[in-house]
Amino acid sequence: MQIGELAKQAGVNIQTVRFYERRRLLPAPERKASGYRIYSDEDLHRLRFIRQAKGLGFSLDEIRQILGMRDRGACPCGQVLSLAEQHVRDIRQKIQQLTQFERELAGAVKQWKRSEQPELAANEFCALIERTMADQAKTRKRR
Repeated sequence: MQIGELAKQAGVNIQTVRFYERRRLLPAPERKASGYRIYSDEDLHRLRFIRQAKGLGFSLDEIRQILGMRDRGACPCGQVLSLAEQHVRDIRQKIQQLTQFERELAGAVKQWKRSEQPELAANEFCALIERTMADQAKTRKRR
């Protein structure tokens, strides 16, 4: 299949496919004599895997590591375990942040519904989001 069909079936755009190739997440595809890229079902599976792993919160570098380990067929178990443990910590932290934001946002929505000043709600909504940015910056400094 050509790049457009691959992208469509994987639910990404063509530029994403090219980007993943440049980042060495996808292997360089075979090419027709005309220069068109040709992809296999295996490439489609890999692209879907990348998309799913991103959705689960893995960075592209982590995904490249995971795929590289699988491609080599060797399992550096300590490295896999370390990556998995870090991801568990990251997920727990994200859940904690989202839970806190959900409480704050739900409270703010109730307050905004009672308020008759919609521009105030927009400002407060921005402030809630900005507060999460500050919280993330603090968390990064602690690492």
